[in-house]
Amino acid sequence: MKVLNEISLRINKNEKTIYFGMPDHNEELVEMYKFRYRIYLERSYIIRNQEEKEVDDYDDGRSVYFIAKIDDRIIGTVRLIRDEYLPTEKDCFQFQEPLEISKIPRNKRAELGRLIVERYDEKSFLPRHLVLLGLTYTVMNYALENNIYGGYSFIKDSLRLKLEKLKFPFHFIKDFKQVYCKSVLSNYFKDNKDPVWPIYYLSEEVVPYCNKIFNNQLFFKRGNSGRLIFRNQFIFKVFQKLNAL
Repeated sequence: MKVLNEISLRINKNEKTIYFGMPDHNEELVEMYKFRYRIYLERSYIIRNQEEKEVDDYDDGRSVYFIAKIDDRIIGTVRLIRDEYLPTEKDCFQFQEPLEISKIPRNKRAELGRLIVERYDEKSFLPRHLVLLGLTYTVMNYALENNIYGGYSFIKDSLRLKLEKLKFPFHFIKDFKQVYCKSVLSNYFKDNKDPVWPIYYLSEEVVPYCNKIFNNQLFFKRGNSGRLIFRNQFIFKVFQKLNAL
């Protein structure tokens, strides 16, 4: 794994580190595909396959991958897709292109996909929001460094509500028609109890949002190596409940 960011914290009185970065060998990529498969199978989003890997057409070289690991175990993934037409607009929905996105050249857009965060365990306090924000911070810094200024994604309604509570700077596309007709994630899109919504993001909004959180000295301090140290889990938990992030 090519480590790009680290967050250290105490879990059940033990020092742990969450590593955020990019898979750097084939075995780790396979581990990531199997992680995606296991989580999506548990949620009934996909059907079983013999390879026990979750892949689609965009895992053909058009995607850059990011993972979060703790105890040498993947607990989070996200991918950044670069293509002339992105999956949200090409395969999944019909909508009028938002004005802010229309101002960004197509070669400077990318789609965020396969954003998955697994619970560490049922008894330990490791907020999934922390892993989600760490992944987002990592991938969006990469995006800015590679001249990616915005793009699309699609998310479940349950995640949309959480992001709104966190005041996360995403933009909800309200006027759309769902047209997804492929087999890979058919159950994901058919779930009427937790519907799917198209969104778009702007890198210039997301990066400052993440910087504000990770530079908050109530929550974090910087270690000698530059890694983030999660310094006050109790206050973070209270703020999380109060939606004060």
